[in-house]
Amino acid sequence: MKALKFFKKAVSVFLCLSLSGALFTGCKKSDDLFPSIISDSEETSSPDETDQPSDTNEGNEIRQLEVALPYSDLTIQYLAALLYCKNNGLWDSSETGLTISTEYLSSVASTYVITNTGCGSTGVNLDTVKDWKASGRTPDLFLAQDSASIYKAGYAETLNEHLADSKYLNAQQVYSGALTADSEDGIFFAVPHFCSAKIVMGNTEYIPSGIGKLQTKNTTENLRAYLEAINKEHKGVAGFASAYELIPYLGSAFNKDIPTSYMVSNEYTMDKIAAGKVIKDAASYVRSLYSDSLAQDQIGGADPIYSRKAALWVDSSANIRAWADYYPGNLYLLHLPCNDATNVGVPYLSTYSLCVAKDSGSKDFASEFAAFISFDTDAQLLIYRLEDMTGLMPLTRNDAVWELISANKIFGHMASDFHQIMDNAVYCPDSFDSKVFSKTNEYTAEYVKQNDEFDPEKCYG
Repeated sequence: MKALKFFKKAVSVFLCLSLSGALFTGCKKSDDLFPSIISDSEETSSPDETDQPSDTNEGNEIRQLEVALPYSDLTIQYLAALLYCKNNGLWDSSETGLTISTEYLSSVASTYVITNTGCGSTGVNLDTVKDWKASGRTPDLFLAQDSASIYKAGYAETLNEHLADSKYLNAQQVYSGALTADSEDGIFFAVPHFCSAKIVMGNTEYIPSGIGKLQTKNTTENLRAYLEAINKEHKGVAGFASAYELIPYLGSAFNKDIPTSYMVSNEYTMDKIAAGKVIKDAASYVRSLYSDSLAQDQIGGADPIYSRKAALWVDSSANIRAWADYYPGNLYLLHLPCNDATNVGVPYLSTYSLCVAKDSGSKDFASEFAAFISFDTDAQLLIYRLEDMTGLMPLTRNDAVWELISANKIFGHMASDFHQIMDNAVYCPDSFDSKVFSKTNEYTAEYVKQNDEFDPEKCYG
């Protein structure tokens, strides 16, 4: 069963700012989300909270980090050199992350020593962090699939103090929902690094000859007609495999293009009747696909996606590279359907964020490096220039970075679409570490095949 996203509160940036203000004296500047560190003259905290050693660089002292990032060792070294140049007045402002010579970066006599243990393209889960902790080898900084679960388990450092004066963090350039997805009651516990989106993938072997391939953006009605044509022409094929996975992401399609949370869980707490109708409409649509034989989970006991007997399926854009290898030359991509042709569209995003280890001895440097590689334009351009980031998108508004991503042969056209509607995004991490996510994933698989009413306790509990 493929992973699905779960609901994460999309509290506004202004709410986080006000909550942060209640905990700290104020903000460094109006465009900075993280509050400033309390000065000595304003000190009111107990000594054990404030007399912590600092890992801030003095002079030419070596600053060291161990990280777990999905990048090559060379890319990590180039990023370290780039940060050193910018921090020490060595950066040529006429250069960019696209134009800077890697030979030059290799030649920089940097005092930043960053070693990379590596991780998967979407980071590590909670079990991996637990294993690190048990072995006493937790990296200072690591990419997490679900930062909230790691923070709640006590493994992630809070970042308000460490990033209070960061020159690389400009809240006006970061999508607000991404920041609030990595916070709780004004406390920030991770730095959003990049994201993926839930999309529909297709196998060109089963494009109906009568109507051809669907447009990238389509309506629920068009999708149904497309599946009917597939069913008519290609017997023994699952038109839409595991279509129940669509349910948590169809809320906005049936709610007048209003961004709705994962399985409409947040809306349900505010208005059960209205939310119930949205859920019913989405579930009825998917149920009808099954009852009309337009969707199927298994054919002859085999997963139709892996046995190449599926025309369409839903998955994370983070997995595009793997599917492109598995379906060489036969993979195509579609957006989630809207209910009518006038809908702008709502991206359902999973963020992959950088956590600083609770027991790290280099928290300031780890936080600085996290903010730098996530928000600095040149650092981002360098990453997307050197690494295969197909299916992954930045969480900043910088046009140069988005233009580079939009040039990607496989995902570029969709990335360009997402760029235009990122402010509509719903953030719902794609990880079974979340109780809501895992419970909803289990529930929707059974709910769509039965005739009972929607039960929020079974879904959200």
